[in-house]
Amino acid sequence: MTKKAKKRVRASKELTRKQLSRLERERRIEKWLLWSVVALVILVVGVLGYGFFAERIVKAREPVVIVEGDPITTADFQARVRFTREQLQFQLERLNMQQLSLDMSDPSAEFYLQYIQGNIRDLETQLSPASALSIGKQVLDQLIVGKLVHQEAERRGITVAPEQVQQSIEQYFGYERDPATPTPAPADTSPLTPTVDSLPTPTPVTEEAFQQRYSESLKSWKELGISEQQFRSWMEDSLVFEKLREQMDAEVPTTADQVKLSYISVDSEEWAKDAAARLDAGEDFQALADELEDNEDVTGYGRELDWYPSSVLQQMLGEMLTGVVFDMQVGERSQPVLNMDDSHYYIVEILGRETRELAPNVLQQVQEDAFQKWVEAQQQVSSIEYPPVRAECHGDTPWYKDECRRSWRDRDPEVCRWALLWPCGGSWQARVPMDP
Repeated sequence: MTKKAKKRVRASKELTRKQLSRLERERRIEKWLLWSVVALVILVVGVLGYGFFAERIVKAREPVVIVEGDPITTADFQARVRFTREQLQFQLERLNMQQLSLDMSDPSAEFYLQYIQGNIRDLETQLSPASALSIGKQVLDQLIVGKLVHQEAERRGITVAPEQVQQSIEQYFGYERDPATPTPAPADTSPLTPTVDSLPTPTPVTEEAFQQRYSESLKSWKELGISEQQFRSWMEDSLVFEKLREQMDAEVPTTADQVKLSYISVDSEEWAKDAAARLDAGEDFQALADELEDNEDVTGYGRELDWYPSSVLQQMLGEMLTGVVFDMQVGERSQPVLNMDDSHYYIVEILGRETRELAPNVLQQVQEDAFQKWVEAQQQVSSIEYPPVRAECHGDTPWYKDECRRSWRDRDPEVCRWALLWPCGGSWQARVPMDP
């Protein structure tokens, strides 16, 4: 190539001032677009990160309720709700399996089928979205009672060793270290009792099987946001509760002033007055009771109650009628007495009265009543603080919307204080999980 040709090529590669200006402008636009995309990505990641941090860390640590300065966090509340729902779901699956395994050729199968189907309907109702708030309230009440129980246990010096917690976990999964030593069945407790129901195990569980079940359960619970530490704390709560109940039950007197009586209850004043006159004339009390139950014109019955103290009798007959009973003498019979709801007339005859040992079933009821009274008293005198709501919630239905607004306005939430995100649309600091 000649020198003149090379010079022409170099000249053609040189950009004009106009081309340079346009190229510089394009480069600036590209750089601006690049930094805009980077800024947008950072913003999106930041928003998502903040949302995750706020929801999973900040909100999880916030208290749903504070009991005597001891907070129940949102994370613990929600984890316990999920655990409760999982237990209900497990019971439902087990009942469905029992229903399928029934031998309908067995004459008694129809009775068991109806019984199982009734329980299935109850569990399905409890697990429905409409009952989510009810489960949330029940769990929150249990957690509050658990705090009160722990605080009372500390005052009494009641402790639970880690080894006891471990053994309780093993028994929960059906594993007994010493199969020759039967584990006593726990007493029936109220819905407020902070206990954990054991898994049903029809066959003995080996240590290896226990380890496998426990490992699988921990993995499943982790997906629900339930940690091993939380599960162990619940098992510890159950043991602390049992020990406290043992002490409290031992403090309940085993003897009491008790009465033995017969009574007739009928919804007709005319029949009651006629029965009283016939009894005064010497007719037999039991014969009249039998006649009443055969009478299709009135609704009534006769019963004999065998040795009850006043506290238990009040739950059966009401406070007013119990007062009448304990004012009477042995052998005395009352005139017709209208009960407190004005629905039935009672004629009572006192067969005996004395201070005596409480029957085992009556003693158990008295002990349960004493514990419930203690719980109610503690709830009245203890500092139980619900954090103030943050914003007016927006319910999915007018009823919830009005209730939530009223609760927010009055600063005394009756419906939303435990629910906190469902169904109020996301304005509250905690929510009732609806899974599993």
